[in-house]
Amino acid sequence: MKKVLAIVMALVMMLAVSGCSGNADDGVVTVGVIQFMQHASLDEAYQGFVDGLAEAGYVEGENLKIEFQNASGEVSNCQQICDIFANNGIDLALAIATPAAQSAVNVFQETDIPVFFTAVTDAVGAGLVESNEAPGKNVTGTLDMPVIADQIKVIKDVLPDAQKIAILYTSSEANSEIQANEAKAAAEALGMEVLIQTSSSSNDIPQVIASVVGSVDAIYIPSDNAFASAMATVNQAAVENQIPVFCAVEAMIAEGGIATTAIDYYELGKQTAAMAVRVLNGESAAEIAVETQKECALVVNKTFAASVGVEIPEEILAAAATIY
Repeated sequence: MKKVLAIVMALVMMLAVSGCSGNADDGVVTVGVIQFMQHASLDEAYQGFVDGLAEAGYVEGENLKIEFQNASGEVSNCQQICDIFANNGIDLALAIATPAAQSAVNVFQETDIPVFFTAVTDAVGAGLVESNEAPGKNVTGTLDMPVIADQIKVIKDVLPDAQKIAILYTSSEANSEIQANEAKAAAEALGMEVLIQTSSSSNDIPQVIASVVGSVDAIYIPSDNAFASAMATVNQAAVENQIPVFCAVEAMIAEGGIATTAIDYYELGKQTAAMAVRVLNGESAAEIAVETQKECALVVNKTFAASVGVEIPEEILAAAATIY
C-alpha cells in the first residue's frame, strides 16, 4: 500500500510541475515513458530508446524532455500514468511491456499523440494494432517474440537425455501464455513431455519451482515480467532443488538460467527509437509496420549451470556469443 501511495504522490507532483502542454512548438520534444515494472530487460529497452534518440539528434536536456514513470507492476498505475501524460500534453508516448502499452493505446488512440511500444510479444492479440503490417491506429513498435523452438532446442542440446520439462509462467500475463503454448509444441516436437505450472505472483515462485522438482528434467521460463523481476528468487530455488532452469531472455540467463537464444533488448529499444524518429520527421505511426528483431544470439551461464550440476557441452560454449 505504501508503494502505491508513493507512486500516486509522485504522479500528482509530476502533474503540478509539468504543466499541461507539450513542447514540440518550441523545438523541444516531450516523450512520456511508461514502464510496466523494473527489471533488466525492460530497463535495457528504455536505455536503448534514449540512446537511439540521442544518436538521431534528440538529446535529453537540449531538444528532448523525457517524463519517465514506472508502474511497479500495477495495471491500475499504468492507466493513471497515461491519464497524467495526456493532461501534460506530451508529444509522443513510449510504453514498455504489454500492460503499459494497452493502457497507452486506451488513453491515446483517439488523439493525435503517437504511441510506440516495445517488449511486447503479440501486438495484435493484445489489441494494440489491427495487424503488424498495417497497424491501423496511431500506434506501432517492436516485438520481443523470440524463436521459441530454437530456445527449446537449446535445452535438448545441453541436456540430450532430458525427457520431460516444466514450463512456468505467471497466470495473469497473456503474452507468457502465448509463449508457453508455443514452447509446449516445440518441446513435444522434440519428443519431450511437458508439464505447465503457473504462478499467481512473484511470492509463490519458490513453491511453484519446488512443485515440479523430481518430476521433470528441466524448467523453461518465457519472457515473463514477474519471473524476470524475481530471478534472484528463481536462482535460489533452482540451486536449492538442483533443477536446471532455461529462460527466454538474456538478462534472466545472466541472473540464474543456463542458456538461450536471446533477443537484445537494448537494440530493440534503439530499433523503437528509429521508428519514433520517422514519425517526428513526418511519417504516420499508423503506416509504419510493427517490427521484430531477426537475429538472436546464443547466451550461456556456466556459473549457474555448474551450481545445479550441469556441464555445458564444448560445442555449445564455442557457439555462444556471450558466456557468463
